[in-house]
Amino acid sequence: MLVRVNSVQKMTEHAKTQPDSRLSREPRDDAKLARRLRQVERTQATRMALVASAERIFARDGFEAARIEDIALDAGRTRGAFYANFDGKAEIFIALRSITFRRLRSEVSALLANVRGKKARERRVARYLLEQIHDSQSLLLQLEFKLFAIRHPEMREELAKRHLDAQTPDKMEELAEELRVDENAPLEQLRRGLAIEALLEGFAVSALFSPEVMDREVLAQTIPPLASILLSDWLGHSRS
Repeated sequence: MLVRVNSVQKMTEHAKTQPDSRLSREPRDDAKLARRLRQVERTQATRMALVASAERIFARDGFEAARIEDIALDAGRTRGAFYANFDGKAEIFIALRSITFRRLRSEVSALLANVRGKKARERRVARYLLEQIHDSQSLLLQLEFKLFAIRHPEMREELAKRHLDAQTPDKMEELAEELRVDENAPLEQLRRGLAIEALLEGFAVSALFSPEVMDREVLAQTIPPLASILLSDWLGHSRS
């Protein structure tokens, strides 16, 4: 009996001298998690820096002439860092357009907040579209990207799909809250979106090509009725 008691005591004392495996494992796990989080943060910072630089380089050189080396250099990153995050110019352009579309949706939502009545909402959106036409840089880049895709038929279908995916809200209710969007008719929404893009791009190009003819006064007279036709279904009712 004494031997057994001594044996138990020795086992207890031994256990006390050994670190708790659960406790000893947690700091290592926490360190690994912290390293992973730091890596995620560095990756996200790199991606955002590259996208910001891509916006500047695209604006300066255009889509076709822009070079990946220049984007990486502007961001203070290497060419390898670029390819670790993006497959090429088309992918980073899509990422940039996705950010732009989110900003545009947020702006439209803010513009229409508390605006009641179809005519008032149409006027508000028409003014916004006019501002977008006058701020033509983004539209010209978008048009140049589309022309690039058209000139490369082997890439066109994929690039067109990704472009449309970028402008589609993750949840249609984000848009439906302010605009009358049928969440069950995604194809119709894509068609309407492309029609609005065509309106903006066409007038932006014409205004730059012949500003003496297509001046601000002409645009101010032309855009509202066209916007009314394209957006009537969306703006038909105020938000309740």
